[in-house]
Amino acid sequence: MQILLTALLVCVSALGLGQAALRICGAPRWSWLAPPVGLCVLILLAVPAHRVPGGQPAVAVLIAVLTVAAGFWCLRDPDQRPSLGGLAAAAPVALLALIPFAANGRGGILGVSFNNDMAAHMLLVEAYMSDAVERISPLLADYPLGPHALVSVLAGGLGVRVDEAFAGLIVALPILIAWSALALLRSDTRWLYKPFVATVVGMPFLVAAYYAQGAFKEVMQAGLVLALALLLTGYGPVLDRLRWVPVALLLAGIVSVFSLAGLPWPVAFLGLWLVGQAIVRLRVGGLALVWADLRAALPSVAIGAAALLVLLIPQLRRLERFVALRDGTGIRVDDIGNLAGPLPGWEAFGVWTTPDFRFPASFGGGMLTAFVFALVLLGTYWAFRRGRWMLPLAAGAALLIWWVSAESQSPYVAAKALVIASPILLALAVLPLVDRGPQRPPWWSVAPLLAALLALFVGVSDVRALRIAQVGPVDHADELRSLRATVGDEPLLYLAHDDFVRWELAGTPVGTPQIDLHGAYPIRPAKHWTYGQAVDFDSVDAAAYNAHDWILTTRDAAASAPPAGLRLERQTPNYSLWHRTRPVRQRKLLAEGPAAGAVLDCDTRRGRAIAATSGVAAVRTPPVTVPGPAVAPGADAAAEIPLDAGTWDLVAAYTSPLPLTVSAPGLSVELPANLDRPGPRWPIGRVTTTGTAPLTLTFATDRPALGPASAVAVVAEVTAVKAERPRTVPLRRACGFYVDWYRTD
Repeated sequence: MQILLTALLVCVSALGLGQAALRICGAPRWSWLAPPVGLCVLILLAVPAHRVPGGQPAVAVLIAVLTVAAGFWCLRDPDQRPSLGGLAAAAPVALLALIPFAANGRGGILGVSFNNDMAAHMLLVEAYMSDAVERISPLLADYPLGPHALVSVLAGGLGVRVDEAFAGLIVALPILIAWSALALLRSDTRWLYKPFVATVVGMPFLVAAYYAQGAFKEVMQAGLVLALALLLTGYGPVLDRLRWVPVALLLAGIVSVFSLAGLPWPVAFLGLWLVGQAIVRLRVGGLALVWADLRAALPSVAIGAAALLVLLIPQLRRLERFVALRDGTGIRVDDIGNLAGPLPGWEAFGVWTTPDFRFPASFGGGMLTAFVFALVLLGTYWAFRRGRWMLPLAAGAALLIWWVSAESQSPYVAAKALVIASPILLALAVLPLVDRGPQRPPWWSVAPLLAALLALFVGVSDVRALRIAQVGPVDHADELRSLRATVGDEPLLYLAHDDFVRWELAGTPVGTPQIDLHGAYPIRPAKHWTYGQAVDFDSVDAAAYNAHDWILTTRDAAASAPPAGLRLERQTPNYSLWHRTRPVRQRKLLAEGPAAGAVLDCDTRRGRAIAATSGVAAVRTPPVTVPGPAVAPGADAAAEIPLDAGTWDLVAAYTSPLPLTVSAPGLSVELPANLDRPGPRWPIGRVTTTGTAPLTLTFATDRPALGPASAVAVVAEVTAVKAERPRTVPLRRACGFYVDWYRTD
């Protein structure tokens, strides 16, 4: 509900503030370019929020007051009101935007496990909201933080969590693009064409795919670039002296989202517009007319330039650092991010038969792309015929920027440029189908059929991409957030693998083992760690413990025993929080790999040497581990564990986009959905067995109405551990026993 409320308020504020800004500039009536202009106003108001008295709540109150005032001012004038039909035209896009949440059966962070960049973005928002967090996780000096500032104001003003505020903003973005696409339409256009244009332009395939992974900057940039192209093409309101102020607002918004790396689009568009205008005026009246137009335009251009400078004053220092500290985009040419390789340019044409945008479409997908490409060519012809030459030039410039990026930047960067080009290309595709004008074009009789086919192809492609979107569960995050107050700003060592832990424990200095090339503390050689395996108390040496006051682990009964000097302080259903009360001594290990221990084999030379040493060893009953099943959504699967008679604690290493029900004789529990990195073992429960037959565990998931067949739960392994404490014995008596750790005198 908080996500929907946030999205609604973003949309309402963007509509009201955008139209008020255009009306101040002289707009005589409502313009569908108000939403993107209003989004820029929201961002620019939010940017200084962490430096003004009262912080985010004060700015949120200011935005609320301005929104109410703008709404009252504009709604009183019928010419300044948006039509209800136009507002409703974005309903299909709003429904598409909700598909990921319906397919996962919950709200949450988009794109978790597919693209975990949101972890860093949410931590930036936390730092924007709190000086205490910023001291530990400083704001990036050269990174554009406009969207983060807006999210901080939404979270602080509405009293919602950062993840909910971010998700709400992301949901609002394609709706705002859909409304801005309505600027293409004449006032007398039939209503049925409005949702068609809003859907096709507002949510083409690549926009849907990037939306599904929570890539808010690319979607936001695509909407602002489209708005600028439409404004320069003449689809905006007719203005006079303040005509360049809306352009300044859009430019300031683009810089706030993409920093100076976002300027190639507006620079190219403005350059092409100037050249095109000069050519048109030369043909009409020669150089004298061009010179007269230039002199007449200078005052309005100066006002626009001054407005842009004033709007960017709070960010000038950050822009300067962007130039000084960054080389191009700051992303290596060989860094492909989460892509499988370069994206083909054809994906920008809004249709694709593969749900995952990273992989090629089928032959049928090529046919669909050819259909859209033909419409784009037709739209280009029609735009030049109608004097709307700037729109095809903008589309060409956007494709040229993508091509240059593909030749000079990494595929990851080039893909962003392709997303930004997509709505402009689709605007060209719909143009000849809806802009009839005073004369009936030759294709007008089949335009409804072509429009229906285009909407169908784009819509089906969107649904495919949106159904497979991963929405992060909040169970683990809620548990970790509940520990913030206990830990405070004292250093904590986290012995698991979770890309979001620094946000979940924002304000706490978090240290981690070196997992997947990240983390400060090397894994001990005896653990032989590889990706996808668990870490435990023995994974790091004593120096890691002694550098932290707190240690956080999963409730993993199969892990090594905690070293002396750690006291269990708190437990949640899935985590244990330990407080270090004294320095931790180093313990020695056998070659145990990912397990908690290994058998001391005294038939080997090394085993005999260890047993001959004076010291002690912690021994325990060996755990029993079996491979777990893969569970299709709406189905169940079983795993059998051969266990002796006794009481056993069960844990499992699993990932699942859906809650996972586990049942066995005397046991029935629901494990929360889990999209953390693979490796950590999570608690299932305790069982008592007779030893007469293997224990059968049944794993099952439900399937939401829109849930895809690909939402498979993977239980990597199930481990049973005897419910007993390790025993400490002299090393000489440890031969043949399962040794957790040992220490020599």
